[in-house]
Amino acid sequence: MGNLLAVVVHAANIHDTKSGILAARKAFEKYPTIQRFCADAGYRKTFEQDVSQELGLGVDIVARTEAGWQVLPKRWIV
Repeated sequence: MGNLLAVVVHAANIHDTKSGILAARKAFEKYPTIQRFCADAGYRKTFEQDVSQELGLGVDIVARTEAGWQVLPKRWIV
């Protein structure tokens, strides 16, 4: 569902791919039943390796399939 499980604020000179493990670690500590993480293609390599080594979990990388934006169908309306 993509719910937000953890938030980490860090200095601007730390790249997100290297600090992503901080949020993953925090989420896993709070929710130890997490089995995998999802991330976009920008988190490939470093984040995947950190999560695998520190938490023993896998990361599903979602790559963009098309260039540009597209309108998604309405799934629900409030």
